[in-house]
Amino acid sequence: MMRPAAMAPEPALLHAACPVCDAAQDRVLLCLDFLAGVPAGMNLVRCRGCGTERIDPHLSPRCMADHYDDSYYQDGYLPFLARRRADFARRVLELERLAPVLYARRQGRPPRVLDIGAGVGLFVAEARARGWQASGVEPSAAARRMAARTCSVDLASDWPSARQDLDLVTFWDVLGHVDDPRAALEQARRAVRPGGEVILKIPNFQSSWQRMLGWMSVRRRVNMLHVPTVIWRFHRHGARHLLDQCGFSLQGVRTVHEPDLIPLTPRWRLVRRVTALLDAVTDNRQEMILHARAR
Repeated sequence: MMRPAAMAPEPALLHAACPVCDAAQDRVLLCLDFLAGVPAGMNLVRCRGCGTERIDPHLSPRCMADHYDDSYYQDGYLPFLARRRADFARRVLELERLAPVLYARRQGRPPRVLDIGAGVGLFVAEARARGWQASGVEPSAAARRMAARTCSVDLASDWPSARQDLDLVTFWDVLGHVDDPRAALEQARRAVRPGGEVILKIPNFQSSWQRMLGWMSVRRRVNMLHVPTVIWRFHRHGARHLLDQCGFSLQGVRTVHEPDLIPLTPRWRLVRRVTALLDAVTDNRQEMILHARAR
């Protein structure tokens, strides 16, 4: 009797084409071997077709999940939970002005939102506090446990079945971490109703703050690039093109200053103030928020 062949284990590192234009030609910008905790052979590369940057090769989803264990959330979230929650409360208030939310209110029903990469459930909890019908997806079991314990929020481990009834799908600092950004946005398009929107918050790598972090990483050999967990580095035109390919029409882009969610030393507070001033003058702040409507 023949035994079924054993499945080959998932490789720890994966290569991927540019999710925006599928171009096969890349330019290596930086070899990342000098950074502590980064697997050998990782490079920061730029697509010659559209300029989108990425880490190549990048961690497989299984290896990526190993980074988001209990200690990650215990150390990075619990001490600053109140600050993070206040930030998400502000974001919910800002979203109240969007057309899909106003439409839901006029229909006499709560806005329906799905948060992807929901972390410990802070956005979902704040949206529910405002009367929204909110749910979230979070692949990390450690984050889901903390969401249930600290926010009384039960998060799903994977996308729900697509019903095209959502008003909003949100990606708060998530799209750069997922294995396949195009597949994630295509899934979002299948989940929202006609006229619904997707919200992306991504780093603005053209800002003074983000450029300074890159310079400091190289100069001091300290990992401020969030490698290897940040895979994709989108620029404004690349993000717009990707949204268009996935069935969304960009409605607006704004750059925002990220509040300090962790305490900073006096020197770093000064650096933050200076870069924030430079970025405000050029309207090129450290984070970008894009909202796009389903066609």
